[in-house]
Amino acid sequence: KLLRAINVQTGEIAWELPHAGQRNASGGALSTAAGLVFFGENSGAFVAADADSGKPLWQFQSNQAWRASPMTYVFDNRQFVAVAAGQAIIAFALPD
Repeated sequence: KLLRAINVQTGEIAWELPHAGQRNASGGALSTAAGLVFFGENSGAFVAADADSGKPLWQFQSNQAWRASPMTYVFDNRQFVAVAAGQAIIAFALPD
């Protein structure tokens, strides 16, 4: 179980990021124009990784199994990323 980035120009694997934990996360991933990739990990953590290297930059432990893909939106000129976690929706403001 891993997240894999593929170079769309060459078809080669750019990087792979193994999932920690025993759950079976089935939500998707979201990449942003700012070079971030957001995804739910099998450990229950919501993770932001660098799109170029795959290096994890930040995580939030929700202790939930991920079944939904993250999404992004703008409110009051600020960008947010949100994801369903269990029966809740969690939203985070992205840095300016």
